[in-house]
Amino acid sequence: MRVLQGHSLEINAEQAVEEAVRGWDDTPEIIFIFSSTKQDPQVIADLLAKKFPDVPMAGCTTSGEHLSGEHYNGALVIAGLCDTGIQWQTALIQGLGDYNEERAEQTANELFDGLGVDSETLEPHNFFCLLFIDGLCMKEEKVTAILADAIEGIALAGGSAGDDLAFKRTEVYYNGGSYNDAATVVMGKKINANVQIVKHQHFVTTPRSLVITKADPETRTVFEMDGYPAIEAYSAALGVPVEELTDELSFLHPVTFSCNDEIYVRSIQKLNEDGSITFYCGIEEGMVLEIAGHKVMKDALVEALEPLGQPDFILGFNCILRALEANEGDTHQQLGKVFNGCTSAMIGFDTYGEQLNGLHINQTLVAVAFQHNA
Repeated sequence: MRVLQGHSLEINAEQAVEEAVRGWDDTPEIIFIFSSTKQDPQVIADLLAKKFPDVPMAGCTTSGEHLSGEHYNGALVIAGLCDTGIQWQTALIQGLGDYNEERAEQTANELFDGLGVDSETLEPHNFFCLLFIDGLCMKEEKVTAILADAIEGIALAGGSAGDDLAFKRTEVYYNGGSYNDAATVVMGKKINANVQIVKHQHFVTTPRSLVITKADPETRTVFEMDGYPAIEAYSAALGVPVEELTDELSFLHPVTFSCNDEIYVRSIQKLNEDGSITFYCGIEEGMVLEIAGHKVMKDALVEALEPLGQPDFILGFNCILRALEANEGDTHQQLGKVFNGCTSAMIGFDTYGEQLNGLHINQTLVAVAFQHNA
């Protein structure tokens, strides 16, 4: 596999695209695009479609960009893949609030038809799926679960688009366009390639648990846990008085829930004045949550990437809260060295949430590693 890649910090979208793809000497099979809110996404999409007509493109706006060991804010980063050993197909989902099982079947059939696959006889392990979704729609749980069912056991990895923490508008790239309230789906058929998906987080469970007893799933707000106001119950589980509970403390101690012997993080977005807690991810009454313990991010990343060997390329969906923690600890360079020790080419972005199979999660890195079999 050969990876063409580039970046630019230019605000002017035309200049940014020109700089990012300068020196590309081949036409890629697929292009991944991640951009800050400083550049105009529609102009970027138009220019790349003109430069590389008929090449499928996918990506989104971000709250931070990654390219081969470097972390940026305010950049455009692009990677084009050549000689992948993969057959690619893309689809666009619009109007996420109305997405349902019937529309998910249509998405799946569009992808299967584009790959020339009979859904009745397909073998799921020969395929994979990538999802780039509006990060402010608050529909990630629903869309991810429905889509995961429709693609019949095919592994799914993805991330929610960002907007540099403005929380106003996020967009996804689909071929020659940029779309809001939408998701781009990429399906790959492995012809002569190996694709591995890794879920990495630097948290562990602790014996301190809480049960959600009153909540509004639509707004991801928890009003009561264990029958007490949410903030009181959470503070007690941490062993600190309510008046000493801060955003920094909740940032370092999110909660987790367990599913199929795996733990998944639910990050706290806001401690509300009425005693409730708003989360970045889906919650529901009856859910059992555990206070998370904290590990060193770099050490946990080394451990997570080690089984991958030396892949040709990694695509990373990295939670914005992980990026903020790296900012605070000035560890972006350390984390970049870990990636560079694993692969010669990596692109990714800081997300407003991550998707893995049918779940939407937080404070996690979902990484997809590609290797062209010789």
